[in-house]
Amino acid sequence: MEPVTLIVAAIALGASDGARETTKQVIGDAYTAVKGWITDRYSSVTAEVEGLEREPDEELRRALLAKKLDQAGAGDDVELLGLAQALLVAVEDQAPELPATVGVVIRRASVGGDIEVEDVAVDGGSGVVAEDIAAAGDLRIGRVAARAHREPPNPTQAREQ
Repeated sequence: MEPVTLIVAAIALGASDGARETTKQVIGDAYTAVKGWITDRYSSVTAEVEGLEREPDEELRRALLAKKLDQAGAGDDVELLGLAQALLVAVEDQAPELPATVGVVIRRASVGGDIEVEDVAVDGGSGVVAEDIAAAGDLRIGRVAARAHREPPNPTQAREQ
């Protein structure tokens, strides 16, 4: 998973209703650390983080935050990546019942041209979910890998990456 994609997934998962309803302090602390790091170091993306918090399941919000984080250079931020990985590990350990990962979700889209989705890989979830789509051109989906069983993350390995 690309570093920025992992960071966005961590923010979305930490902001989800399931995580907020969980009384696990470790998840809240890890989420606060990731969000705080982003808003302190990359203040230009604060609005996108807040938007994703309001709609953590909205793929367009995720994509916009990923784009803005990438533009700000967050993909090279080793400390932020470590914080995001720690949050994902905390959720896996403390709240494994939270929804599985979805690689790409497209809902209520009307496009004047083609829609192309490629190179999607997820563990423990769905590769692509598309609902209520209208495209004047073609819809092409290729190279999707969605593994049904997700290995539990290795906290030691996550810290080393």
